[in-house]
Amino acid sequence: MPLRILMVVDGQYPATGGAEMQARLLCTALTQQGHRVRVLAPRLHTWQANDEVLDGIAVRRLSYPRVKGLGSVLLDLRFAAYLWRQRRQFDAIHIHMVRNLAGAAGWMRRLVGIPMVAKVSGADEFRGGILDPALMHRPIHRLLNAGARRIDAFQCISQHTRRAMLEAGYPAASMHLIPNAVDCARFACNRTDAPMQRVVFVGRHVPVKGLDVLLRAWALVRRPVELRLVLAGDGAEHNRLRDLACELGVHGSVDFPGAVSHVPDLLAGAGLYVQASHQEGLPNAVLEAMASGLAVVATRVSGHEDVVVHGSTGLLVPPNDPAALAAAMQTLLEDPDLRRRMGLAGRAAIERSYCAEIVTASLLRLYRGSPPSAPAAETQPMHTDGR
Repeated sequence: MPLRILMVVDGQYPATGGAEMQARLLCTALTQQGHRVRVLAPRLHTWQANDEVLDGIAVRRLSYPRVKGLGSVLLDLRFAAYLWRQRRQFDAIHIHMVRNLAGAAGWMRRLVGIPMVAKVSGADEFRGGILDPALMHRPIHRLLNAGARRIDAFQCISQHTRRAMLEAGYPAASMHLIPNAVDCARFACNRTDAPMQRVVFVGRHVPVKGLDVLLRAWALVRRPVELRLVLAGDGAEHNRLRDLACELGVHGSVDFPGAVSHVPDLLAGAGLYVQASHQEGLPNAVLEAMASGLAVVATRVSGHEDVVVHGSTGLLVPPNDPAALAAAMQTLLEDPDLRRRMGLAGRAAIERSYCAEIVTASLLRLYRGSPPSAPAAETQPMHTDGR
């Protein structure tokens, strides 16, 4: 039976952040399966409409005064009032990120009587967010945390987020390891034997992505003159990274195309994907690279470790280590057969556990109040050391 689902995005919608992009993908996938989906988000900018339709899906934005502290409280109250008024319009509520709105939703759980699922995305919730143990002395954090505990189920996208929730005192029975989804049909796995021309990264140009480390590693790699490093995306570090490429003498082999409108085309023309992050939740870009049949070089941090099997679908190296990152890239640059085998293994792993149809099936069981019988990410053992 089709469900009526409210997707709550506690941030700008639409946006290029991982949580927002996942919410948009799930909305589309669930709608295509015949479910009725609506989106609720805060109105963060005056130019945003209160109501609009995106991808054929109704989006409602809640206005609130942009006053520190007071604004958040008023937004929570408006959200709670919306849930009360609309309680007969939905069969399930999925909140993306455990922030203020998750806390407010939890306090409304018994009043509205609708199954609630909250997605735990990554570090933001535990560093400065309502799950930060260092902030539990604040009454508002304790109040929101107590509300969040009333939510029925939590979608943990990585082993790290699950452990962090357990350490925060949330019950294991409410934790469900369900990863981010990939629209597998969008990404072709048509690797050829043509000489490799691009090594690619896609994502925000921010410190946590370790792009300065990647550039320093690139300066150490022995490579043909025609090979390019493509750093797609934009962010606060963009100009500094351009300057660093000049300082390192690699600016002639590094491209900065900015935000890319069609990532599948970029990945289809690449030969290797590299991500040097210091920290991750479960990176959509790595999942999409693997769906495209690319071998991956990534840092050994949570999120990467959940999806990249060292020696099978890619190579994992210590974070903040340009020499190790360069050596891993060198290995794959010089061995096209290994790259091809890893790329095919990566695509197979995505098809087994991360395609949207598999992830939404697990989520639908949660929406209906039943734990997934075999959560997508739990069907595969964790491998982080090549075993």
